[in-house]
Amino acid sequence: MTGPVSATEFAERMDAFAPFEPAPRLAVALSGGADSHALVRLADVWARRRGGSVLALTVDHRLRDESTDEAVRVGAWMAAAGLDRRLLTWEGPKPTTGVQAAARRVRYRLLGAACREAGILHLLVAHHAGDQAETVALRRVRRSGAHGLAGMAACRETDWGRLLRPLLDLPAARLRATLEAAGLSWIDDPSNRDRRSARVRMRAGLGPDDRARLRKDAARHAVRRASDEAALADLLGRACRVDAAGFAVVDLGALP
Repeated sequence: MTGPVSATEFAERMDAFAPFEPAPRLAVALSGGADSHALVRLADVWARRRGGSVLALTVDHRLRDESTDEAVRVGAWMAAAGLDRRLLTWEGPKPTTGVQAAARRVRYRLLGAACREAGILHLLVAHHAGDQAETVALRRVRRSGAHGLAGMAACRETDWGRLLRPLLDLPAARLRATLEAAGLSWIDDPSNRDRRSARVRMRAGLGPDDRARLRKDAARHAVRRASDEAALADLLGRACRVDAAGFAVVDLGALP
């Protein structure tokens, strides 16, 4: 399928994460790029039709001189759309090596803390099919095991709620088409073209056939990961007893 992502199509993807609470409240990680901007617009329609709401969360890493101005522009877009937006800032000194990995850790820490503070249980992020292929390719280089080669999970439980990736099977072109159809713009982050990043270099070297094969491999490994996780959950369900006082008792004899 090509063209914009419809509200119906997005709702079908959200159905995979059901159930949600009545009048669901969602947070969306919004950088201002095409992927996250399309996601926040789709999520807003989905939530409003169910009596819920969306909180857009923008992280200003302050790694580029332009980042704060871009965050202000994104905030203006959300205000014009009647959407709540919070700006989260990475304060303090920045590392001189491993910057992207450090930024990712800080980003998820800030996003999770904001969700916990707002009492929101569902954080949506805009990873798409291209991101998934690149992730699997990078993990292959690092010799990840079968679980790592399954790529990013569509749903990941955290200590504050759930991180959801409803766009994981969609190409980036369809997200840009969604914004173009609505007459909306986005911000192109120049760091996405910085070849000092391993992901950027990997992206440049992957053709359409490579990406299709990597996504297929990820889906195959994901079946195994889901089976292993289900078996672990079953084992813990039989071996653990959660006490009302807030601790768990493990029957070691029930473990293999």
